[in-house]
Amino acid sequence: MADSLETRVQQLEDDLGRVALLTRALMDAVLKKGVLTQIEIAEMMTKADMADGERDGKLDLRKLRQPPPGKI
Repeated sequence: MADSLETRVQQLEDDLGRVALLTRALMDAVLKKGVLTQIEIAEMMTKADMADGERDGKLDLRKLRQPPPGKI
């Protein structure tokens, strides 16, 4: 039996919370150890933001899953 919409939303929220926690812990560690600066991280985020072809502060995973033109 398929999970209800409410159950799926709760699972996604839980998953997102864990990803946010991991991201925060990694950011804190990288900055504390001096591996990267906040400016370097911001620059990397801007570059990564364009991976899906649109600068909008997020990644569209559907676009990233599509093969590049000419690779089908």
